[in-house]
Amino acid sequence: MDDVLTQQVFSALAKVKPGVGEGLTAERTLESLGLDSLDTITLLFELEDQVGVSIPDEEARSARTVGDVIECIRRLKRVVAAGP
Repeated sequence: MDDVLTQQVFSALAKVKPGVGEGLTAERTLESLGLDSLDTITLLFELEDQVGVSIPDEEARSARTVGDVIECIRRLKRVVAAGP
């Protein structure tokens, strides 16, 4: 999963929660990285700005791992790219 989107998510995580860069993988849970609910919301807002998608609340609530966040954004970008 070493692509631009993954790097954007990792970078946003490091910005929101400095020090999480060590051992950061898609399999890590947001909780294991020390993100509380406010950190998670901040992360999602940061990513929305970076990638230009709006993450619905139900999608945000279901994200448990870094990989979940990456795949959620990947899905949303495909929907936006496909258009109406």
